[in-house]
Amino acid sequence: MTSANSTSWEKELRKNICTNFGRGIRVNGENSGRTKLLYVYNEGLGSANKRTSQTLPIEWKKTSGIEILKAIEFIKPLVVEKNLTLKEATRRWKAQFIGEATKQPNKSWNDFLLIRPLNKHDANYEKDLKAYLNAASKVDQFMQTKQGLTSKTEKDWARRITRFLEEMNNNPSPNTGVELIKKLSEKYLIEIEPDERKRYINAWCEILKYGIERHSQNEKRWQPPSEAYRKELIGKSNRTKQEKLTPYIEEHDLLKLLDDLESKDSSLFLAVGLISIFGLRLSELAVLRALDDKLYVGNIKNNINTKAKKEDRRVFPMDLLARKNLGKKLIKLFESKKITLPMPVLNQIEMVKEKNKYGDVGQALRQLIERNKVWKEIIKTNPEITPYSLRHRYAHQCHKGSTIPISVKDAAAAMGHSVETHNSFYGAYTTELSLEKAFERHFKNRIEV
Repeated sequence: MTSANSTSWEKELRKNICTNFGRGIRVNGENSGRTKLLYVYNEGLGSANKRTSQTLPIEWKKTSGIEILKAIEFIKPLVVEKNLTLKEATRRWKAQFIGEATKQPNKSWNDFLLIRPLNKHDANYEKDLKAYLNAASKVDQFMQTKQGLTSKTEKDWARRITRFLEEMNNNPSPNTGVELIKKLSEKYLIEIEPDERKRYINAWCEILKYGIERHSQNEKRWQPPSEAYRKELIGKSNRTKQEKLTPYIEEHDLLKLLDDLESKDSSLFLAVGLISIFGLRLSELAVLRALDDKLYVGNIKNNINTKAKKEDRRVFPMDLLARKNLGKKLIKLFESKKITLPMPVLNQIEMVKEKNKYGDVGQALRQLIERNKVWKEIIKTNPEITPYSLRHRYAHQCHKGSTIPISVKDAAAAMGHSVETHNSFYGAYTTELSLEKAFERHFKNRIEV
């Protein structure tokens, strides 16, 4: 790869080197695909000046330009000012930024952090999508580990990746993973709440780990910051653990909502009833089946991260005291197909296979619920309520709605998650009334010890 065959980016790179570092430093691409760094000593001998070269473990390509400039910025002063050999200066650069690893990155960050075009209304959507699919088929992609996301969550990840790459390709670019996360935090996260800050930082750290594990990015250089430093960057939230929890919908509010829907919108009544009475995830409406008056739920998380397909789980009704046997009624309605789920939900269920994700099923239901007049009245008294509060209500009733509560293990199994997840989300669900009932039960069964 000689200068005679230089492409426009190579010429631009050499121009930048000359502008920023003066004469004496040259770069070329080797047949191995790596970068050759050449230093010419200024001895006043013209073409007879002493020359020395070293191979840098940096791919010789357009996207490596900033990384090459950063290497020269470190190496040249050691040679010119400290009188070190180019070999020793390069060794020190490797020790600080590359480490002792001999394994070279097989791709740059830009290669495996491609983002699928999301705006279908864009005039160039089809063209951009074709280009994306072609490029993505050649390299394992980070977003392949994120299949099954809702459209909103996919956009969130696209924003995080875009900011990550912008900082990586900046001039000057960060030298280490810790420096990268620090710069990103200072640039984007100062004005947001710690909880949201945590999501961003954890996402960026996950990208760094993926680059190290899947594409041989240097572990010493790009290791994410320690847990302690992450906490320092995230800061401490003023919200209590209780305040962070999405609240459950109260029984009297759920009764009012279901009564309204049953009289005015039977399809939405069926959907909301199934979610709240059986404790379903919103998107699990796509994988329901009824058999012999029993209700079963399939798995909505069969993606790249799922090791094995899970068996369908049977779900059990947690009826409202004022609407006994409502669960049985909902199963019969669903099984008979006399009433179907809302059309927007059914449309999204039809597109699950094409999209390879279930999240938009839940999003369609969420939008329908949030338009309901009674729901809006409930929100006025408790602004923290969300459609997911319907599922949370199920967990609360499992543990607080009877003098003989359902065990955490059984409740977790019914809701389709681990005991650890159940405790994390629902372990703190309690109210003054539930505490009062707990102590009443305790006092009725006191024994002398």
